Parts: sequence; structure tokens; C-alpha cells
Amino acid sequence: MAADLFAKYSCTYCLDEINGVRVKCVECKDFDLCLQCFSVGAEIGPHKNDHSYQFVDPGAIEIFRSKNKWTAREELQLLNGIEQYGFGNWEEISQRIETRTADEVRDEYMAHYVDGNIGHCTWQPAYERRAKLKDLGIGQPQETPNSYLPPLDVSSKEAAQLGYMPQRGDFEREYQNEAESLVSQLNVSSTDEDDLDIALKLVHVDMYMEKLRERARMKEVCRDYQLVSKFFADRKDKHYRRKNSMEQDIEEKLRCVCMFQTADEHDSLVRAIQRQKELEQRLGELLRYRRAGLTRIEELAHYEQEIARSKGSDSSWKQYPQKDQKRKEGEEREGKQPYSTTKNSTSLIGNPTSLPATEREPGQQPPLTAIPEPAHLLSSTETQLCTSLELTPSQFISMKTYFILNPQAKSESAAEKLIQNHIRSNGWVLRFS
Repeated sequence: MAADLFAKYSCTYCLDEINGVRVKCVECKDFDLCLQCFSVGAEIGPHKNDHSYQFVDPGAIEIFRSKNKWTAREELQLLNGIEQYGFGNWEEISQRIETRTADEVRDEYMAHYVDGNIGHCTWQPAYERRAKLKDLGIGQPQETPNSYLPPLDVSSKEAAQLGYMPQRGDFEREYQNEAESLVSQLNVSSTDEDDLDIALKLVHVDMYMEKLRERARMKEVCRDYQLVSKFFADRKDKHYRRKNSMEQDIEEKLRCVCMFQTADEHDSLVRAIQRQKELEQRLGELLRYRRAGLTRIEELAHYEQEIARSKGSDSSWKQYPQKDQKRKEGEEREGKQPYSTTKNSTSLIGNPTSLPATEREPGQQPPLTAIPEPAHLLSSTETQLCTSLELTPSQFISMKTYFILNPQAKSESAAEKLIQNHIRSNGWVLRFS
């Protein structure tokens, strides 16, 4: 560094640059030799080795002409030591200079570079350019972006429940909490990396910065619109209704578009989609009833009761198999024929072409169609029809279900014709010519 500050000279004989002491010929004009060439008596051109000469040391000159006689080389080492070890570390600086003590180093620096002309020309402009703190409390207070916001009305228990830290404005689980995974596995290496690897890493960093900007924007929206206070205020409202699983599922799927809507618009959209799903579900139920031959709303309750009772009756027959045997013995003593248990019948009560009867052995569980049902499942007209035809409710429901599912089936008895006419008159099946 010292060679860069002083004038550069080169040896006239070997043309090497001379750093430090050189030999100058007094008789030849602009003729300088390095110490190596001078020691061997180098001669070139008009120069002879017996010419007069003088030693020249550019670093030995005095700059400030002080009483301590600091040379230019010592001054340069002083400035380099201040830059390397810092102001005040005079012991380390003196060891670098080697020819001066710590007190001499301190006095020289303070006398010329702080209190001297150099200090007056350099320190004053630097002092004026220093950073200054402005007191914003003087005069009218400036309105901050959040000055209009009310204090956050959230208890410590509620904040802990939500994972929110009010004083910091942060959440325990950040928005897009997995964003750090984009850069957590990146390894920065200055070697063995081509342009493609560097570009790929820069893309990962750019993606991470984009997520950080989005996270900061979400915090700003949460703070400006007081979403935390509103979250708990809604639950304190007596009219607040906890959302069911369907609404929660819909809101989870619509989370990406909720930022483009107001709160009321988003709630209306969620309710509309929920209503649509409920209607689709109800439509599916009605189609199932229609395929079962039901066309009136008042018949649905009887149909569901019939299905539920059939399932319950199946389990009851398994629990009480002895009751069937006792009922059969009582019917045989009274001379009555069991329902749908004979092999050779001539109608739906005993006609295998209408409803196939099931032959069972003694002690075997009867089929569900043989279970007598209470009369309250039938309408008044159907009750009168059962009484006139001397049918049980179970038989009537079986025949009615059969003709609804098979509207083109032919009736082979008067009872079957009356039941078919009853079904067609109520519009449960279409008339076929």
C-alpha cells in the first residue's frame, strides 16, 4: 500500500519497479538503479559505475515537520493501524509501527488528524452529515394508519385459545406456515454450481418472499378490520349458531375466494350452496319414493314406518321364535288359514301367480309378509276396504305394494280387482288399456 501512495520509479537497467530505497545517479539525467543492480556495478549507455550517486528514500521524508520527526512511512502505518485495530487501541498500533510508543502514536494522531488542519477539514463535514433523530412529538401529532382503530377487546384466555399474541400482532401458527420449507433445505455454495442450480435456488427464494409478503398482507387485513375481536364477538352473540359440518366443509373449500367478497356476501354464498345440497338430497329421497310407487306426501310416513317396522320385526322374530308356533296352533284350532303359508292358493291370499307364497316347515320363522300390521297405518278408505274384503293390514299392504310395483299385473280375484281400482283411482299408477 505504501508503494501505491508514493511516486513510482523503475530501475533503468533491469526495468523492475523500485519499492523503497533507490540509487540515483548524480551525473546522468533521470537514471535510477535498484539496490541489486547497484551492488553488481551495472553499466548501461553513458552511465559508468564510478559516477557519483545518492540514496533516495521516498518514505523517509517528513510530512508535518513536527518535533518528533515522523516519516511518511510511519504516518502511513499509523493510518493503517487505526483502520485495522480501531481508534483507541494504541498498543496494537504501536506494535505495528515498531519505532513508536503508544503515547507517541496517540499524540501524533490527535495533534494532526483530529485537532490539526486535516481534522478540521474532515471531521466537521462528517459531523454535519451524521444521522439526526427528529422528535415527532413536537407540534401536532401525526395520524398513523392505525390511530382510528379501537383497542383490541380480547381477553388473555381468548387470545391463548386462538393462538394470538396481541402485543406483537402475530399468531403462533402463521399464515401458510409451511412457507419456510421452500428455503430450509437450500445450500449456498460458491463452487460446483452451474447457472441452472443458481437460477433454481433464486426461484425458491422468490417464492418464499412472495409468501412472506402475502403473510404480512393478511396480518394487516386482520389488524385493520379487527377480525380477532369480531371473531369472539360473534360467539358472544345470543343469536350465534354453531355451524354444522356441511357448512364448515363448504367454507373450507371457498376459503380461497372469500377475500374477494364481503362477509355478508360470503355467508350468503355458503348458505345458498348448503341449500342447494339439501335440495339435491331431498330430490334423491323423493326419487327413491317414486321408484317405490309412492306419489303422495302423506304416504311417505307410512312407507318409512313400514320399512322401520319390517327391520324391527325381523329382529323380534329372531328373539321370540316360540310366538310364531303358538300363533299357528291357535289359528289351526280356530280353523283359520295362516297368511301366505299355504302352498296351493288362488289369490294374493292364496294365489301363487300374484304373490308367491312361501312354504315353511313347522317351527320355521314366517316371512315378513305374514306379520300382521296395525290398522292405523291405513287410511279410513283402506280400512273399510280391508274390512269388506276380510283382509289383514299386512295382506292389504302386500297386495297394494305388489300392484304398485307391477301395474300391468292381472287380477285373478274380486279382492285383487278392488285393490287395483283403489290404487288407480288415487293416481298411484297409470291406467293401461
